[in-house]
Amino acid sequence: MADKNNSAIKSKQNQSTNDTKKHQQVLTMIALMTSKLLGENTYAKSSIYAERLARGGKEFLDRPIQQSMSLAAFKLSKEVQLGYLAAVNDLRSVSLDQVYYLSLWAMGSDNDQIINRGAGNSFSEYLAQSKDSRKFKRGYQTAVIQFIRAIAGENGVLAKLSAAFQALSFDDATQLANDWFNHLNSYMKGASPFRKITDGVKDPADQRIVQGLFDELNNGFLMVHPIGDDASPLLGNYVYTGDDFSDQHDLPAMMIQSLGDLSLSETVNLFVNGKFSEALDLLCSLGIYEFGYRGLSQDNADLVGMPATTSVDLETVIKATTANLPAILSDLNTPATFADLAASLSVIDLSNAGTARNAKKQNFQRNLSVVMDNDKKRLIDDRGQTALINYGPLETFHGLIDVTCLLPVLVRYTLIRNQLLAQIKSGDYAASRNVALPDFAGTLSLTDYAEQLARYQIDQLMAIVKRGKNDYDGLNQAGSISAFNHLMRVVPKMRTINPNYAGMSKQTKKLYYWLYQSSFASDIAPEDRVKL
Repeated sequence: MADKNNSAIKSKQNQSTNDTKKHQQVLTMIALMTSKLLGENTYAKSSIYAERLARGGKEFLDRPIQQSMSLAAFKLSKEVQLGYLAAVNDLRSVSLDQVYYLSLWAMGSDNDQIINRGAGNSFSEYLAQSKDSRKFKRGYQTAVIQFIRAIAGENGVLAKLSAAFQALSFDDATQLANDWFNHLNSYMKGASPFRKITDGVKDPADQRIVQGLFDELNNGFLMVHPIGDDASPLLGNYVYTGDDFSDQHDLPAMMIQSLGDLSLSETVNLFVNGKFSEALDLLCSLGIYEFGYRGLSQDNADLVGMPATTSVDLETVIKATTANLPAILSDLNTPATFADLAASLSVIDLSNAGTARNAKKQNFQRNLSVVMDNDKKRLIDDRGQTALINYGPLETFHGLIDVTCLLPVLVRYTLIRNQLLAQIKSGDYAASRNVALPDFAGTLSLTDYAEQLARYQIDQLMAIVKRGKNDYDGLNQAGSISAFNHLMRVVPKMRTINPNYAGMSKQTKKLYYWLYQSSFASDIAPEDRVKL
């Protein structure tokens, strides 16, 4: 009996260890994606962040958030209380770009540039009236710390989102990717996300898209659909339960009469259920759709050379694709940040989509990609370029979407491609099967579309296999990659296979040469065979 109990305990311990390792691998992957998204200039900080995540950390910043002032200390100073309430008032209208600078302030960086970009109008107005600027700033920073902790802290909304996504199995993530894409394609129906809608009233198709996008802002996928085992949706119903000193002050009414009735809890809820939810839902949703439309385009001939492995084992394909995901997405020119994504999505500029709403507010392409100054003009950086919004800790969710929703799509494409290559290598697939072009507009499943695309693209290359066999039988096969490259450029029938062959990646060219050699590879010396 004791032996059975010990075995059961060891089994549970092993399962727990495996679950922990899997959890840490996912966290590490998200951290690596974040490193890619943040750019090379912050690589060192991102590496530290990645290491902390790998060890089980849950914060979404590259440094710890500062300790908040205690309530007892807060009640000792009216200057601190005034600064706190000024911050709560400013946070009611905080922009997405400000969150980044506020997060820096919450982590302890407090130079003038950071404060100027993060603080709002009440900061300047009440700082001028303050008798102790240091205490006023400390009070303001206290509210900022509590606000940022609600967003990016260990128990914040990003942690809630991240935990739900990380708990998904690969099959669950595949289902999520397909459901999410299907939700978008129900109104996009294969339309280009790069085309600006000039009038959403006259054209029924544009009218459908406009209505779908507005619905996405108000009740998007994450606001409506639960993720995994969650009983309710992740966004749109957030309730803050953390520290809130808003009603603990003893300031005279006349001192704060212009601030009104303030509550940090209501301010956090307003931001998370408003701008935060709207931006994440719209950009994550359109990001998945944009990837399918552009990254999985039938015209993207480099897709066949993209996979990181030739294995036909699912687990091996998942591991290899996961390990190489940042490089693969970079090769596919996937937008690296939310701001880059928003800047590319002309379809979300709805300023001309109707006459009943404010045109400037409807230009979501601009509002979600570039920083606007106090005069609502585009902010120009020190290089004379329009400043893109830095989404700061929110970018982590961009990486999470890539890992969760784009990975299964790439895995399906890779697995099918590799299965077809194995059939070609064995001689079971030697001539075109006249595979039909997949229908992106009508597909209900992004992974099924990826599979159909893999079958279609490989089938378009079967003429290379046939040419290789004929050349070998005629004793005039191309004996080197350079000779094959010349063949692809100068022979009319080969040139029609891919007119843009010269611009293809080295990996794609190697695959083409592998296809050319496939019928006679076993008959030539190993050193003469191309290796994928």
